[in-house]
Amino acid sequence: MDWNLLLTGLGVNAVIALAAFFAGAVGATGVVAGLVVGTTIFYAVSWPGYAVLLTFFVIASGLSKMGYARKAALGVAQEAGGRRGAKHAIANCGFAVLMCIAMLLFSGHAIVPYLVLAYLGAFATALADTTGSEFGQLYGKTPFLITTFKRVPVGTDGAVSVEGTVAGIVASAVIAVLGFWMMGGAAFGWQGFVAVVLGAFIGTTAESYIGATIEGVKNIDNEVVNFANTVIGGGASALLFWLLPH
Repeated sequence: MDWNLLLTGLGVNAVIALAAFFAGAVGATGVVAGLVVGTTIFYAVSWPGYAVLLTFFVIASGLSKMGYARKAALGVAQEAGGRRGAKHAIANCGFAVLMCIAMLLFSGHAIVPYLVLAYLGAFATALADTTGSEFGQLYGKTPFLITTFKRVPVGTDGAVSVEGTVAGIVASAVIAVLGFWMMGGAAFGWQGFVAVVLGAFIGTTAESYIGATIEGVKNIDNEVVNFANTVIGGGASALLFWLLPH
């Protein structure tokens, strides 16, 4: 174990977690979860991979705060004043953390590039979903249910909008660009960019379908759907990277 890397990661994440708490971005449980998630990711993939997590967190937190009063009036704002807790960290980052652990276990194996693509795809999906939802709730003109294409009120489970979808694609492209740094341009290539963006689109589309059909049934809440969303998006990204010509 590299204790210097571990302690550096813990220190960096402690500073960021406390800053996020005082900025109103996370709650107490979010601080603890952020320390665990952030330190694990930092230790597994160092600065390039950590930049992916940090980019997701900063953009997602900013979007949650953006137009909060208006979203609250519509009844679609993030609870607790926009503060995110441990459940949000697990839902959005849990699969990515599993990919990081797998990277450590299979270090040097041919499967590692696909684990990296799954990691990138998971965060691209989570950011695309958050961006699409938050942006769409504020600026979406014609939200419609993905299963019927009928217009529905803003905030309806499974609703999508053209504005939110486009914003989500742009957000996933931001994560895909970071993939060039994380993997190295030659290893990532155009195939990696396409795989991450398209994988994220598949994941968010699946999330909307799940939200429109089974969210709210028994124990299937928003966090369960979001976790499934990242698994689908991350898995699709890795599969597409494998299928695309190199």
